Amino acid sequence: MKLSTRDLTQISIFAALTFVSGFLSIPVGPVPITLQTLMVLLTGFFLRPKAAFFAQLLPLLLKLLLGGFQAFLTPSFGFVFGFIAAATLISYLVHNKEGSFLNYGIAAVAGTIVMYAIGLPYMAMILNVVMGNQFDLAAIFQMGMLLFIPGDIAKAVLAIILADRLKGHVRAFQH
Repeated sequence: MKLSTRDLTQISIFAALTFVSGFLSIPVGPVPITLQTLMVLLTGFFLRPKAAFFAQLLPLLLKLLLGGFQAFLTPSFGFVFGFIAAATLISYLVHNKEGSFLNYGIAAVAGTIVMYAIGLPYMAMILNVVMGNQFDLAAIFQMGMLLFIPGDIAKAVLAIILADRLKGHVRAFQH
């Protein structure tokens, strides 16, 4: 699949939204609350898989350009890797089925699981190996996941409503 000018524009818009949403954060521990997960869900819902991949790869590259190598050493950086995989998976799941609340919900849950499956082990490695802490599995889950579940549910509901309402107006939804 060759990327069109429209694809590149959409990739740039979603990449910028994801990147900027990372600056709107509430510090609650090693991983802050941001709107980035909302942008990841919307990226997956609105863009095709290849475009979703690139739209989430760009914020990672921007973080590295601005933060240098030490960006890799932050506990939350693993979630940025998870964003790439999650947006791509969500897009694949949504664009291979008819768009419905159920399909969006399944895709959002699957994408969120992928974000945590990649982000939590990375967070544990940075906190315990690099920073020399001794957090057990329960503490890692508390700091990196349990605290975020209510917000993740709210963001998923908002993303699903937006996707359902806008699906007829966005080219990526048209098969």
